[in-house]
Amino acid sequence: MLSRVAENLYWLGRYLERAENVARMAEVNYNASVEQRAAGGDDSQLWTALVGALDAREEYAAAIEQTPDLSPGDWLIFSESNPNSLRSTVTLARSLARELREHISREVFEEINLLYLSATRAPHTAGMRPFTASVKRTVAAIVGLFDNTVLLNEGREWLRCGLFIERADMTSRIVDAKYFILLPSPEDVGGTLDTYQWMGILRSASALEAFRKRYRGAITGVRVAEMLMLDPDFPRSLGFCVTAFTRHFERATEATPRQQSLPANRELALLELDLGAANAEEIVEAGLHEFLDEFQTRLGRVHDAMTDGIFRAVPAAAASR
Repeated sequence: MLSRVAENLYWLGRYLERAENVARMAEVNYNASVEQRAAGGDDSQLWTALVGALDAREEYAAAIEQTPDLSPGDWLIFSESNPNSLRSTVTLARSLARELREHISREVFEEINLLYLSATRAPHTAGMRPFTASVKRTVAAIVGLFDNTVLLNEGREWLRCGLFIERADMTSRIVDAKYFILLPSPEDVGGTLDTYQWMGILRSASALEAFRKRYRGAITGVRVAEMLMLDPDFPRSLGFCVTAFTRHFERATEATPRQQSLPANRELALLELDLGAANAEEIVEAGLHEFLDEFQTRLGRVHDAMTDGIFRAVPAAAASR
């Protein structure tokens, strides 16, 4: 497979997963903000936390200088000037799908095209909740159709690599946003507000039902962190995503020269070992933010190793000239 095609499939997986994650997080935020306003509270902190989770504070600050009445929700979901908004992400996914017509099925392309039409035509007045619900369902359908209508070859593995590295990154940002942005003060730890916010994080990761089946008792920060970071059986935990990513990467690079895939393989092996040996209580005591920040940095190194060693690698014959 051409490296350009492999990279496009990898980014298609990332964009689809990013769109689904942003839609889920925005839907949870929207529901929480409605409840908070109904109780007479201020919901601005919820949206500020979401902007922070997506590492977009500076970009949003620049956007409201141009458009002072631009709400963070509209900017994260509908704004065409935001390259990482849900609408922009879906547009990028559809652009890649058009380039990949020979490598995806007609059913997959049609579903991606429907997602694009829905995202570009959905007016702000139609409401965020119906739109985000539609995005979540459509992305799930696309991923399912891909596995059932496309050859399960190297291309499928690259798409899955993109999906799982993006999922791991987004889950780490969801947990980090709660721990360092949402909690007002140390006195609130263990209180009603703390529990409510951790429930919101679980909902953002579609993990609340799974959490209740796994644990009996109170929702605590350590338990939530353990499930979303280390649980090998939960498909959105960091540990599960890294293990799945490693598996798909090894399959995708079976025909790749070892010297090209080795740097990324090394980074992945070390990351998987560290997550497997980690303990949630020790992580929280030592510093959850620092752990997650380091995790995101290491994911970045994996991505860079793939890009430099595989997607943008210079052929040996050309390099020796």
